[in-house]
Amino acid sequence: MGFLLPSAGLVVAALLHAAQWVTSWASTAAARAHGAADACSDLVDTLGIDPDAIVIDDRAPFGFTCKASADSGTAMVEHSGSTSALLMFSMAIAALSVAALLGAVLAFTATRLTGLYRSPLAEPGRERWPLCLVGVGVFVLPLMMLGQYLQWYSKSDGFGICPGSVGGNDVLGFSVTASYLPPSLTCSGDSVTDQEFSVTQYGFPFYGFLGGLILAAVGLIVLITARRRGRTG
Repeated sequence: MGFLLPSAGLVVAALLHAAQWVTSWASTAAARAHGAADACSDLVDTLGIDPDAIVIDDRAPFGFTCKASADSGTAMVEHSGSTSALLMFSMAIAALSVAALLGAVLAFTATRLTGLYRSPLAEPGRERWPLCLVGVGVFVLPLMMLGQYLQWYSKSDGFGICPGSVGGNDVLGFSVTASYLPPSLTCSGDSVTDQEFSVTQYGFPFYGFLGGLILAAVGLIVLITARRRGRTG
């Protein structure tokens, strides 16, 4: 199941991406069939551009674009419609599936490597749950790294991390960087008086990553202890 579910997720992501292309072509075809006056009403109503001067360009798989020459240059309005939502869903499912597949590969490799040197006196039932701990711990690590990327993406504007002022002075500029080993976000910048600052935040990915390491370590320690007792017994 650890390999089947991520593979199925990749298939679903591919189907959603194909649906994005189909939706884009359909929206472009419908726009051209209705005409620029209807499909590009924002240019016609807002800027008063002649519908005959508007060109509908296909931007598959991202919908279509209405273009027209105006007094101030070229006016352009993009119409992505539901293609943006399909893109976001397909990318999210693909990223999660890749992380889960990588976790399954790492967990399978780790449990196989730790099970290579099996003691003839050890009982398989006793080794099963420590190997499960190792597998679950290793499986969690790439998922937490993906969660760290999503956390950075959602907080790259500095909200909830960067301070509004430093030493009573307003912040002039800042940047948010992500660290993956261990997962953390760091906001660094300076104030209007050139006072530098740096703030580090540890969120759910950090504690999940730490929990995965602890699970893998505990499972490995229990496994080694059980095998040593089996040899001495």
